[in-house]
Amino acid sequence: MPIRTVRVLVRRLPCPWGLRGLEPVFIPIEEHVDQVTNQRAVPATVYFDEAIAPPESLAEALDFEALRDKGWVPLKRDGDWAWVATCRQEQEAVRREAQEMCGVADVSISAAGAEAIQRFIDHAEDLNPGFPVVAARTFLARTRTFLAAHRSQLSSYRTLLAKGRTGLAMLRTGLALIAIAMMLLKVFGAGWIIVPEAVLAICGVVLASEGLTWYLPARKLARKRLAPPEPPGPDVTVPVAVFDQGRIRISRSGSVPGAAQWMEEVERHSPVMRRRFLALERTELAMERTRQAHFRTVMAKSRTGMALVRTGIALTGLGTALMRRIHAHPMDVVDIGLLVVGVILILEGLSWYLSGHGAGRTSLTEAHRAGEQTSAWSMLTPPVLEENSLRSRSIPLISPGCSEGIWGSTGLALERTLLAERRNVMSRFRTSLACSRTGFAYIRTGVNFVAVGLGLLLTSPHHTPGWIIFDSTILCIGLLLLADGFLWHRTARRNRWQLSYCEPGMEIDIPDYTKPPGQWTTFELEHGQP
Repeated sequence: MPIRTVRVLVRRLPCPWGLRGLEPVFIPIEEHVDQVTNQRAVPATVYFDEAIAPPESLAEALDFEALRDKGWVPLKRDGDWAWVATCRQEQEAVRREAQEMCGVADVSISAAGAEAIQRFIDHAEDLNPGFPVVAARTFLARTRTFLAAHRSQLSSYRTLLAKGRTGLAMLRTGLALIAIAMMLLKVFGAGWIIVPEAVLAICGVVLASEGLTWYLPARKLARKRLAPPEPPGPDVTVPVAVFDQGRIRISRSGSVPGAAQWMEEVERHSPVMRRRFLALERTELAMERTRQAHFRTVMAKSRTGMALVRTGIALTGLGTALMRRIHAHPMDVVDIGLLVVGVILILEGLSWYLSGHGAGRTSLTEAHRAGEQTSAWSMLTPPVLEENSLRSRSIPLISPGCSEGIWGSTGLALERTLLAERRNVMSRFRTSLACSRTGFAYIRTGVNFVAVGLGLLLTSPHHTPGWIIFDSTILCIGLLLLADGFLWHRTARRNRWQLSYCEPGMEIDIPDYTKPPGQWTTFELEHGQP
């Protein structure tokens, strides 16, 4: 009597996906019954297939990293029975381990290669081949959430720094009122004019104290060292965000061997592998947006420092002028006090200048480098250059039988990634505008230095070499700040011309409450003209 055989039909995947398909396996029934105690139909040899994956009930309870070393993986579980694939020869030992770890009584075993076992485990952990555990889409989503929280924190920092700059404006106004009151007292004495002098002095003290209370929290924050996320290196790495002791710590994994070549051929892989790649790409884009937000925060600190410098140079110039022109006296406490306070504020503000200067240059360099990178659209839908080359052909995004334009999960993931790329372009543009605002802050500070230095140089009654050097130094510092600020602003101005995000026109809705808001007519203005 001939031995009957059972043909196990499994799906065969095309080679361009980078996945080996399953060959039809013919298993003699007598041999199969000897190997499988419960007589369930499983193939003697199994190859990797994305349609075969460990059940979620087992995936939550098993340690897949430990199974990598053990050399087996469960593929199916049904009641008190489990199907296991292994690359080990000791099937009885594998059966005992599977019964203990899976909590079943009967285990059917199929042979598989070591590479197939690793691919099954990677697929169960939602990983592409060779990537670490932190590259799973769930881990990447958590990293993006942490990065969004970090960007929100940086946004609150910038708001606090803006409040500090407003406080410094109040402080400058208060000190100006106090200086005017003191100058009037010095010129006219303590006669009938003492009443307006007292009013000016009291208003100045109130404004200065209020501005100081607004500035001190910003100063405390500005002293904190903000570490930006690590930029991507030449090798492929995975961003990792960990919530450690109430703080978000962002780092990168080690380089993934062979990932660069895999990503170059991403259009030839299966849809689920593409979606994992797109999730990693969106995480990298979130890392870049976080770095850009860090640079904007550091430049906001630099603008706050420039506000301090402007306050300091005004007080320094006023104190110096009073010492040299009006009732000059070597021990005049008021004049010396204004001069000392001004110098302290200048040094305090200049200590924030270098950090903002470096952040601006780095942000512009990274923005230029990011603009030269290949987008996700070009990587997933590359142009076909060689019609007869298998490597140049990509797997279509539209499955057979689907309507054109319905891409399913992979197409939606690609669309989300393209939207993230557009947000990154806007983020780089906002950083460029922040560089422009910082440049304007340098220009304003330089104008103050030039005005004070030139005024002292032209109105000095005693042109001694020491005073001439002092006044010329102030003038030269102002000219350097003017040139530096102009260079910063020029780059942002060029970007504003190239991008269409800053339109001179506007559109105003004309309310008509008899209609829904969506049906209101609009009134357009171009360049401020109807």
